Amino acid sequence: MSTADDHTRDDGGTQTVDLARYRAKRMRHRLMLIAERLLRAVEQRDAERVWVLLDDPEAYRCIPADVREEALMLAQSPRTSLRAPVRLYRFHYLLGRLGDEPYHPSFDESQLAFEFTPPPATQQSGGGRELPFRERRAPGGGPRRPGRDRRRSGSR
Repeated sequence: MSTADDHTRDDGGTQTVDLARYRAKRMRHRLMLIAERLLRAVEQRDAERVWVLLDDPEAYRCIPADVREEALMLAQSPRTSLRAPVRLYRFHYLLGRLGDEPYHPSFDESQLAFEFTPPPATQQSGGGRELPFRERRAPGGGPRRPGRDRRRSGSR
């Protein structure tokens, strides 16, 4: 356990501690403990224990639905079943690979800015915008049919 003496600098001041890192580490350890207990309960085919572990608010919020469903299904399967809780093993593996550092995006967040100002509207006589279309041809590839080369959008 760390003490205030661990976080003092040479000049006598205290060091700033990032609590987000400690919260992330604590949450990861709690989820790993729940995943390990789930694995043990699934291997023992103890459905009641799996239900108790999954009723925990953190487990319900943080463990993906497909992992929860797989754990319940395998705990209720017969002991002679040879299915492995692959999704639960993968979730446990991914939790172990996570670092203790909080997530910081590595991209420029200004790229996500949206421009919500509408483009300047041009006034048209009919009130709709005109969409350009290719030249109108007769169905057999014959000469151009008479008519406008633009269609108007909007309700009629």
